[in-house]
Amino acid sequence: MTDRSRVGFTTTPTRVRIDGWRVRLFCQATRETDPVYWDEALARAAGHRACPVPPTFLKAIEGEHFSSAQLMTLIEVPLRGVLHAEQSFDIHAPMHVGDEIEISRTVADIHDKKEGAFTFIVVDTHYRLGAQAAATSRQTILVRNAVQPA
Repeated sequence: MTDRSRVGFTTTPTRVRIDGWRVRLFCQATRETDPVYWDEALARAAGHRACPVPPTFLKAIEGEHFSSAQLMTLIEVPLRGVLHAEQSFDIHAPMHVGDEIEISRTVADIHDKKEGAFTFIVVDTHYRLGAQAAATSRQTILVRNAVQPA
């Protein structure tokens, strides 16, 4: 079981610049077909100042800050039995290729289920563009614990 005193742990913010080449690779990997994400001329014609970023691309740059594995290591959770259970994103402002995004992650909750067989660690990630909140995500990480028979 994971130490509940880790709730509230927040990483020191770091900045990540959104690279167009990585966005294009992400689009290829996810089979995104809208060229507005990699064709700057089309993006500008559509009213964007540069190529916009697909919402789930934020997961890719999250790892440039602290990946989930790095975060689990920081809060002393053994990586054996750790699974990415789910993640959702709330976009508050558009982000584009070339933007520098500030990222920080906070352990929002830790709770057990199934009599301690599973621990769920909820992590909120904050993405800022300058002084503005650009997006948030909430990730649930599942830890399968070795439960001793009663």
